Amino acid sequence: MEKITYDGMRNFIIERELTDSVALSLHPDSFDDLVMDYLDINGNQIERPFEILGIEILQDNTGNVPKNLVQVLDMVG
Repeated sequence: MEKITYDGMRNFIIERELTDSVALSLHPDSFDDLVMDYLDINGNQIERPFEILGIEILQDNTGNVPKNLVQVLDMVG
């Protein structure tokens, strides 16, 4: 995936038929890019937790997720 955008993330979720049993983790730079795009589209308003189509979007703080890639995390215990 190139630079991560709101539309790109929506398509990623829809194409993979993801449900709220997962969360998506992004590299901090990619997370920032997505948040900025989201704010532009939604009039500078953002929900907490940050979700797109009911899927929580998290910032990776472990250094494990490369820039411009998405890690799918299983949220079911």
